[in-house]
Amino acid sequence: MKYSLMAASIIFGLSGQAIAATYKLTELPTSDIGKMHYVTDVNESGDAIGRVTGLFNLPVDISYIDFQDNSITSYYNSYKDILEDRDETISFTLDDIENGNALSTDSEAHNFMLGYLSSGTQSASAEFQKISSVAGLEFTGTSVNLVDIFDIESPDYAGLTRSVSNAMTAVAADGTVVGWGSAPFKKITFTPEGESEEKTYFVRDWHARGIVISPGGKRVVLEPAFTEYGGYSIASDITLTDEGNYLVVGQASVGLSENSQTTITDNCDDKDEPEAVCIWRQGRGVYDLRAYQWTLDKDFNVIDTKDLGIGLERKDDEDNPFYSSAYAINKAGIAVGRSRVRIDDSLKAYEEPGYYQDGQFFTLREHDDFYQSGYALDINDSNVIVGYVGRQNQGTLFDVNGFYYDMNDKTLVEIPSYFSGSDTHVRDINNAGYMVGDGETEKNVSNSRSEAFMYKIGDEKLTNINDLLPCKSDEFPYTVSEAIRITDDNTIYAVATKTVTKLDSFGNPDKDSDGNEASESVVVPVVLTKTGSTELSECVAPETETYERQSASLSWLSLLALPLLWVRRRRQK
Repeated sequence: MKYSLMAASIIFGLSGQAIAATYKLTELPTSDIGKMHYVTDVNESGDAIGRVTGLFNLPVDISYIDFQDNSITSYYNSYKDILEDRDETISFTLDDIENGNALSTDSEAHNFMLGYLSSGTQSASAEFQKISSVAGLEFTGTSVNLVDIFDIESPDYAGLTRSVSNAMTAVAADGTVVGWGSAPFKKITFTPEGESEEKTYFVRDWHARGIVISPGGKRVVLEPAFTEYGGYSIASDITLTDEGNYLVVGQASVGLSENSQTTITDNCDDKDEPEAVCIWRQGRGVYDLRAYQWTLDKDFNVIDTKDLGIGLERKDDEDNPFYSSAYAINKAGIAVGRSRVRIDDSLKAYEEPGYYQDGQFFTLREHDDFYQSGYALDINDSNVIVGYVGRQNQGTLFDVNGFYYDMNDKTLVEIPSYFSGSDTHVRDINNAGYMVGDGETEKNVSNSRSEAFMYKIGDEKLTNINDLLPCKSDEFPYTVSEAIRITDDNTIYAVATKTVTKLDSFGNPDKDSDGNEASESVVVPVVLTKTGSTELSECVAPETETYERQSASLSWLSLLALPLLWVRRRRQK
């Protein structure tokens, strides 16, 4: 399904401001299916992928819900109290939802039910509907294609189940895409042993599967090595080799530890609850997970699979799962990621960034601090690895610093930050040695603020990408918050924030009791292209942006929304 372009390219007149900007910002197309749009990867030809979150008109199944149960009546009363504290009046009753048409006509009632289903107790229980507010995107010039990887039509309501994860993670030089998704939940009934009444449960067949999607639409599921109890696999990156093969890396289940097997044997007996419910509750952490590689030929046949290794060996008295993961791979077949490692001969395992070669994991630095960890997120074709590392500082604080590591001289260099103590994340590096990411520009505030940067190996400071753009104004409302990808010609793909009219859970303008429209900050995908200018605008510092809520609608996402795991990746160089 295609959606028309909502935001056209931003074209500036020949003002002094526009001439001075060294980069031009253009919004990528967005859909009308949800609020927040992101770009997650792009290749050198400009084939881009992403995701949209905050989906409108999410389906809510109430057929199994007991509206007299204390969990929903207590949630309703708390919701009502919050509104009354703000001198606002709730617009619906529980009876309006159960017996009326409030769910289809009242966005506040719809928002309430989404919040209830995603709150802590309900989201952790298999007796309630599972909803995932995300879809994958393929950008196609002036429009986008929606990609729902493993979702299916629901037997209980019109449309897809909207119960799955959809992660579009990387795109190869020829437009081949990889990603991963979860299996759809299905509603079943089950009678626990010793009871006479059936209960409703929501179950799925497996946690996650990686996938390859060819430019022609062929789909290849990447099976894990271990599939018992469902198994787990994700695809994080893809590279097209000079020989025409595809190298895909990610993570896959390779087995169960002794403790995991004992837990499943003792608890998942299909008596008190369906076995699938018990397995789901254990989560992906029940498996031994490894950085994994799949090799596909030009016809998209899987011709080889490989466990890339882990940074430690299990001792005889260690019964818990261990894991490693791979996030990127270059044309030479060197994969990077993170793995559990061990300090000296202790039993305690830690997570460190590194790379995989010949079935082994190699760390990038000495693990000389009790609390330190990190991610290696990208590697270019010159074997320079980038990512970020962290270590505990002053008790509960954890400082995060971006880095690059040249495999040729075995040196890890932490790059500068915006200020001392600013957390800095490197997301991508091109073959010319330019890196992009995001760093904190404000700290120790209620909501820390980050802005995108560019950094070239050998420079002494970060360049805030917003300094390379026109001054912020009504005509240019953007702040680039995170840079995702930089191509070899230094075109930058990023996400930016801007203020727009607030939309409710149906996608309609949100108004307060006086009929006034509210506003909100949203995320949009953007591409930044060089203008040829080398001058920078001298901008007056804008006032700090604050967004005061004007509508009666409480965001269901803010009410303990269902967490989503995303591996943000890049493409083949």
